[in-house]
Amino acid sequence: MEVEAALILCQRSWERHKLRYTTVVSDGDCRTYLALRDADVYGFIKILKEECVNHVQKRMGTQLRNLPKQRPAGSESLSGRGRLTGDLINKLTSYYGWAIKSHKGDVPAMHKAVMATYYHVTSNDAVLNHSLCPHWS
Repeated sequence: MEVEAALILCQRSWERHKLRYTTVVSDGDCRTYLALRDADVYGFIKILKEECVNHVQKRMGTQLRNLPKQRPAGSESLSGRGRLTGDLINKLTSYYGWAIKSHKGDVPAMHKAVMATYYHVTSNDAVLNHSLCPHWS
């Protein structure tokens, strides 16, 4: 239904309003985007796909929450005190979203910010992992 609605919307937009949609914001399900791309709605003008940052952040949280359930039998638990807790997952997903939003268009800086979050969270008194943390003046 969503795919058909998007096709109708895009096909009518030029006829009725002389308007072309050039970007589709997606929630991870690319069926709509693929249908618009394959239909070649505007001829030579291509439609681009953008991911919604909030959905990317949500998917990361879901994957982290599922991680303790997917561990091999006999291996050490990932959840519990000092490990992957609900609060830590919320913190990680929040920082992950911040890193993506605040470094829009700068992939190396975005990668560094995401990795800084990981290193910072895994740091403790015995092992300091603050090499990627920003240096505030």
